[in-house]
Amino acid sequence: MNCVHERINLNKGKKQVFGLFDCRTNRKRNHSLEVIKSHPDLVIRIKDVTLGEEERNNMNSEKRMLEKKRVTKAAYALLNSGGGVIEIQMANKSEQPVEMGQDLEQALRDLVQSSDWQAFFETQQRGNHFYIFVKSWSCGSEDSSAKPRICTEKSSLKRRCGTSVIVMSSTDAFTFLKGKKSVGCGLTDGGAPPVKIPRVMRQNILETNPAFEIFQSEKLEYGQILPFPESIQVEFKKFDTDNVQNNIKDIIPEYVSAFANTSGGYLFIGVEDKSRKVLGCPKENVTRDSLERVTNEAISKLPVFHFSSSLEKVSYKTRVIDVFHEGNLHGYLFVIKVEAFCCAVFSEAPISWMVDKENGVIYRLTTKEWVGMMMGADPETASNQSSSLGNLCEDFECQLSLSDSPPHCRPVYSKKGLEHKVDLQKRLFPGMNS
Repeated sequence: MNCVHERINLNKGKKQVFGLFDCRTNRKRNHSLEVIKSHPDLVIRIKDVTLGEEERNNMNSEKRMLEKKRVTKAAYALLNSGGGVIEIQMANKSEQPVEMGQDLEQALRDLVQSSDWQAFFETQQRGNHFYIFVKSWSCGSEDSSAKPRICTEKSSLKRRCGTSVIVMSSTDAFTFLKGKKSVGCGLTDGGAPPVKIPRVMRQNILETNPAFEIFQSEKLEYGQILPFPESIQVEFKKFDTDNVQNNIKDIIPEYVSAFANTSGGYLFIGVEDKSRKVLGCPKENVTRDSLERVTNEAISKLPVFHFSSSLEKVSYKTRVIDVFHEGNLHGYLFVIKVEAFCCAVFSEAPISWMVDKENGVIYRLTTKEWVGMMMGADPETASNQSSSLGNLCEDFECQLSLSDSPPHCRPVYSKKGLEHKVDLQKRLFPGMNS
């Protein structure tokens, strides 16, 4: 694994300027970052970044945030691609030594989730160029047995915790996925060990909830108080503006995926959470068909991942309940009943980056790519390993396992006793000494 980078002349390489989309790779290009293709190491060039604590504090906040995002995106991509160098062309063009800036340093600490900043990054300034030498994601000093194999900005995996929705950290997501993988298409029940539960049992669990009785209702009264509070399986939302459909579309990825990744549940749209009063969505703003249409469209777009050949999608039902006020139809209470999912439902594709040096692309991983790299098996366990390789391995004392390493790392072997070095060279490279 290449965890240490030589201090090299970085100005020799030619840059690859990004367009918007590469038809050959089907990867979206990032026009704000440049990959220097001709250099043997991975080098990403970022133009016009202001450095220095005082200078950055005096910047426009929006511009400072955009610059920080560009730097961290490059760092994510290099950490996941075996390491490399970020070359920053300073906007303030100071020939004097400057610090990076506290906000950038904090962003990189948050990125690796470690106070040991030097385990992943080193910096050096040459004139108005500032270099961040990024080591491989596997180079951290902590125990890697419970560490995800790639560095992730956002897992996009959510679950219920009491009455809240939480986004799983990359470590939590790794543990969650390991649990799912270990049982095939198993389920977790509010944090309990995964077990396989038939669909009929999943439905029965939801139908014992007092919310099920309301879900079966055909009409309710405006101001009626529901006989149950929010819980791990119940969420109330109140939308009484003319943007109801957009609001529903925005919240569905968060709440439906969280219910599906926990133990299922009910999303009530048209209930005030504190008072539990039924208010409904005013009929002037929505129709029955529009409520169901926007819901079906939003749920159909949720990324799902299976550890088996299953093609099962998110299982849910909707109910539009009439809400009357003084004998007249006021609007609708809309309820989405979500079943617990067998594997993993994402609110969107995870946010994680890698570098395709050959095509000069920094690209965002798809959900399938991200899970595959996060959970990838160690190559040494591959079933099709040849017998010749097995015999060769017998002559070695140890092999560095790749089970917790980034995808671009390769195995390193050491031989028993340095006195056998010449013999090893002859065996592996028989033409060397002829």
